[in-house]
Amino acid sequence: MGAALGLDTELVESLRFGPPAGHTDLDVAIALTRLLHHDFVSHGTDGKSRHLDDESVPIVIKAHRAVLERLALEPPSWPFRSFDGPRGFGTYWRDNNMSGSWKARRNCIEQLLGPTRDALEDLQELEYERRFTKGPSGSFKNLIFAADGAKPQIVLRDAVNNDVEIVRNSDNCLVFTDPLPPHGLTWRQMVAW
Repeated sequence: MGAALGLDTELVESLRFGPPAGHTDLDVAIALTRLLHHDFVSHGTDGKSRHLDDESVPIVIKAHRAVLERLALEPPSWPFRSFDGPRGFGTYWRDNNMSGSWKARRNCIEQLLGPTRDALEDLQELEYERRFTKGPSGSFKNLIFAADGAKPQIVLRDAVNNDVEIVRNSDNCLVFTDPLPPHGLTWRQMVAW
């Protein structure tokens, strides 16, 4: 998008390396998701009120991907990289039997960006909960899920560092050892794990 449409491409490119002062990655991810959703739905329907053009779309998609990865979220896998042209949304919808159907094109964008929007809403809810409730201090250390069968026997090896060891029936449980994302662990992320 050129400067005539008002997109600050330098700012958008800088988002790949971190949010601007006074904003969080979550704020940026939500704004970029909304922008991409709005503009691709607009292009696939009435074509009005777009903020992006074919030159700016890849810049926004790259920034979007980087911000989502910093939030430990899976970025969408884009089957197109612009509005028009050989790798554009228009070519994609014509090749995938969406011509003549605004609904099919809206559904395509929803399938692409809906999971991202839902995951961001989950993170936003966690953020709101954190602001209004005070949980225990300290950091996450052990998350163990018991499964069918005998319960695992757990011993505390080091009380100061909260080091635990499963000494019996470890094959009957799942131990979450992945690092926690900056905004906490959501149910959706645990299910995916």
